[in-house]
Amino acid sequence: MEIRHAEIVVIGGGPGGLSAARAASESGASPVVLLEKSPEIGSPVRTTGGTFIEDMLRLEIPASLWHPIHRIRFVSPNNSVFFDFAKPATCVLDVHGTLRFLASRAVREGVKIHVNTTANRLVTEGGAVKGVAAKIRNREPVEFRSNVVIDASGYRGQFLKESGTSAGITRFGVGSEYDMYSPTCNQDEAVLIVGDQVAPSGYAWIFPWGNGRVRVGVGIIHPDSDSQPDFYLDNLIRRAADFQVDLSQAEPLEHHEGLFPSGGLIPSFVGDGIMGVGDSAGQGSTLVGEGIRWAIDAGELAGRAAAKAVRSGDCSSRGLAPYQEEFEARYRRNLRIAYEVNRRRAKWDDATWDRKVDRLRSMTPEHFAGALRGNFEAKWIARLAWSQLGGWIGKAFR
Repeated sequence: MEIRHAEIVVIGGGPGGLSAARAASESGASPVVLLEKSPEIGSPVRTTGGTFIEDMLRLEIPASLWHPIHRIRFVSPNNSVFFDFAKPATCVLDVHGTLRFLASRAVREGVKIHVNTTANRLVTEGGAVKGVAAKIRNREPVEFRSNVVIDASGYRGQFLKESGTSAGITRFGVGSEYDMYSPTCNQDEAVLIVGDQVAPSGYAWIFPWGNGRVRVGVGIIHPDSDSQPDFYLDNLIRRAADFQVDLSQAEPLEHHEGLFPSGGLIPSFVGDGIMGVGDSAGQGSTLVGEGIRWAIDAGELAGRAAAKAVRSGDCSSRGLAPYQEEFEARYRRNLRIAYEVNRRRAKWDDATWDRKVDRLRSMTPEHFAGALRGNFEAKWIARLAWSQLGGWIGKAFR
């Protein structure tokens, strides 16, 4: 078997993996190798790409890669509320283009990307991770020996589990979505829809992303519900006019499907010679199932920490621990609250949703966007506890 050497190997070419590889290389690690099982970066698309403009500006994602949203409408079975934004706070990404952009940044920093390359198992010595065995398409198997492996492989967290660092994630949002060309659909408005007839224990969405394109999807939490999203997705498209959405001339150009970890942040995502980033570590917000910006942030933290550990000569769990400590100091509280909101709302019936929508009317557009963003600082906790969630947040997180 061919053996190659790298200081850091990253498994997975999503936003977390690409950001981790770039940050590690930028911080002096060399070589940094990224393995992506798909034949191209950015495909297949497995996320809708809804996110927040403030974060895209902070992360230096070009404005050409995101479409601003001027109105958000929230619809329950017998109620609705809308929020108009003079200055848009949310946007929908060109997901494929964004991942290509992140890849180009990584390559400019010296990252070596291998597409069509499947990581199969970890290479270990004395219980510590020392690399990964992989198969490059139509070639002999190869081992990439390294000081650190970063598992950015997605929701399965396969390599964190194999190393014994994580027990895995068992609660997921199961999503199905059409990316459609719809010349008559309002490109300024995003619509979120809830209710048992639309998305039991989940929600549906209609998100425009510019130039006549719109993503229409349904996500359902398993095992909270055993329903499958495809039936509800087809029904949503048929009933679009009932929700004041014009898909009369829409035709699907792509179908996307994927799983989003909805069990919250895992207890440990650092082991001896291994780190987890993004979905493999449960680092996305379960409030509305969005993880790209969280994965980019986590990747940058992980890449810098991994490079520092390599320089220090300590790539044990202790040497890599500053990554988990810094991520949790920044984000654990907000992610924990988002998870608790998600877990409770998955049990709401239609009548409860109608009441909650009524309470949303007390919020300004800025407050609503901040809550969706998971910005649960003290003022947001107080506001949400009063206006939507009946006080439980304030009691649980005092």
